[in-house]
Amino acid sequence: MLLAIDAGNSFVKWGYYDGRTWVSLQRASLAAFCADPLQYLDRSPTRVVISNVAGTAFQDALLRAFPSSVWYSVKAEAHACGVSNHYDNPAQLGSDRWAALIAARAITSAPCLVVSIGTALTVDMLAENGAFLGGLIAPGPQLMREALAHGTDAIQPLGGQVVPTPTNTADAVQTGVVYAVLGAIERAAATFEANQGAGVACILTGGAANLIVPYLNRPYQLVDNLVLEGLLVMAKEEKPT
Repeated sequence: MLLAIDAGNSFVKWGYYDGRTWVSLQRASLAAFCADPLQYLDRSPTRVVISNVAGTAFQDALLRAFPSSVWYSVKAEAHACGVSNHYDNPAQLGSDRWAALIAARAITSAPCLVVSIGTALTVDMLAENGAFLGGLIAPGPQLMREALAHGTDAIQPLGGQVVPTPTNTADAVQTGVVYAVLGAIERAAATFEANQGAGVACILTGGAANLIVPYLNRPYQLVDNLVLEGLLVMAKEEKPT
C-alpha cells in the first residue's frame, strides 16, 4: 500500500493507493495534522511518497507516525517522468509544483498552463515537448483578502459577489480578488501562446480553484488532487534514492 502526502502551506492532503486505484483521499489543516498525524493516518503503508513545502513542523510530525526509512521525499530535478525543468536552479522549484507538472504531463502532451489556486497562486508553463519553461507565483484569494483586512482600516472583505460593476465594498473586494487571479492566468496564457504559436488549455487544481472556474474564458480541466497524482507517477516510474 502506497501513501502519498501533499503537505502544503495551509492543508495536508493524502491518499492511499492499492496498486490499482485510490482507496482513500483525505485532507486536514496543517496544524491539526501536525498535532496528531496518527489520528488521520489509519493504514500501514509499505512506502510513503511526500511533497513537503510545509517545512520541519510537518517533517517532525511525520516522524512520529512512520520511520524515515519508508519515506521518499520528492525534490525537483532537472528531468523526470517526461518533464524537463528549465528553472535557473532546478532544485529551487517547489516539490508541489514539480509534482503537479509531472501529473499534468501524464494527463496531456499538449502545451498547457498548470494552475494551482490555494494559499498561493502558481501558474506554470508546460510546453508540448515536456519542458517546464517557467511560471509565476502570487498570493491566493484568501491571502489577498487578509492583506486588505490587515493593511486597511475600512475594508473588511466579508461576503461579496463577483459582479460587472461593484457598487459596495464586499462586492468590490470579491470581484477584485477573482479578477486579479484571472488576470494573472490570462496574462501568462497570452505570453505562453505567443511562445508556442498556438492556443493553450489550463489544468487547474487547489482549494480555491472552484472560485475561479466560472469566470475562466478558456478551456480547462479541473483535477482535485493534482500533486498526489504526480507523486503517484513518480512512485511508479522513479526509484527512490
